[in-house]
Amino acid sequence: MSMNNHATAVVSPIESWQPPPQPTRPRHLRLVCTEPDPPQPVDQRWIERLTQSVVEVLAGHRAATTLVGSVSPVVFQALRSPSPDSRLSGGKVLSVRAQPLGTDSIEVAAVVGCPQRTRAVALRLHRRHGRWRCVCVLVL
Repeated sequence: MSMNNHATAVVSPIESWQPPPQPTRPRHLRLVCTEPDPPQPVDQRWIERLTQSVVEVLAGHRAATTLVGSVSPVVFQALRSPSPDSRLSGGKVLSVRAQPLGTDSIEVAAVVGCPQRTRAVALRLHRRHGRWRCVCVLVL
């Protein structure tokens, strides 16, 4: 009698696998991060562009509505005044210095070259809800 060394395995039928059902959440709810994002540094080029735009609005060469998202409502109302500042006509920002006053405020000093004489412009930027806005403008 010969012995057969071949193993025979019993094969059971393969069961179909389905992933467990995921709990449904209401569509009006969304996941929110519990920790706030770390503060991002403000871009120096953005400050320079904002300063040049403010100078152009004050000189009457640009519409104040172009700054509506970058300035506070009080500054926006002041920039909308109908009398352009002739002292800044043709002004070009020559240099900008930004000094942080903490985590949510920055003071900006800019030198503006105008045809008659050089002027200085100061801006105060404040971060609120993760967005920087100009809250004060001063022409010296």
